[in-house]
Amino acid sequence: MKKTQWLWFSLIRLAAFAVPLVITLWLGITPWLAALLSAIIGFCISYIFFANRRNALSTTMYEKRAAKAAAKADKDAEAEDAEVENLLAEEGKGKA
Repeated sequence: MKKTQWLWFSLIRLAAFAVPLVITLWLGITPWLAALLSAIIGFCISYIFFANRRNALSTTMYEKRAAKAAAKADKDAEAEDAEVENLLAEEGKGKA
């Protein structure tokens, strides 16, 4: 995942909130109500129009985390295998 993808997605989401906020404030709506309406409008815009971009980012995030988890699991498995081999080797020496 490129960091520019994250940046663009974040800026687009911010614009989807900021533009309705400016419009509702310009229309004279109470600031807290304008912020609430703008958040709802921004969420709807993002949900409807930015689904492809959101899915691409979430897939990339999943792949990165899965790769890190697999690398950690491999290290853990190697450490466990080494410990088991040491214990087996010690048991074998004691019987001889």
